[in-house]
Amino acid sequence: MEDIKQHPLVIVFYLDREMMKQKEILQPFASSINQMIIQKKLNAIAFFLPTDGEERVECINPVIVPKDEMEKIEKILTDIKTQFAVNETFENIPDEDIEIELNNEDEKIENE
Repeated sequence: MEDIKQHPLVIVFYLDREMMKQKEILQPFASSINQMIIQKKLNAIAFFLPTDGEERVECINPVIVPKDEMEKIEKILTDIKTQFAVNETFENIPDEDIEIELNNEDEKIENE
C-alpha cells in the first residue's frame, strides 16, 4: 500500500495592514484561530498577512490541488517555514546564568 503524505489545509487571512499593527487586536484574533485549529485537531495551518487592499480569507485545499500546482505550494510553504522559523526547536539553550564581558571592561552582566 502506498504511503500518502497528507498536507495541511492552508488558511491565509489577508488583514488590513494598519489593523495588524495593533497587537491588542491582532494577537487575540490570531490566538483564537490557532487555538481552534489545535482544539479541533485540524490538519491546517493559518497565516496572517497584511494587505492594503480588500481583507479576505483564502484557503488552499491540497486534496483538490493538481499535482503540478502542489509542488509550487510545497515550495512556498517550505520558504515560509524557513523565513518564520515555523516548527523550529531550539537546542543548546543553557539553563544556567551566562556571564558576558563587554568592550574589554571588567564589568560583567549576568543574564537572569
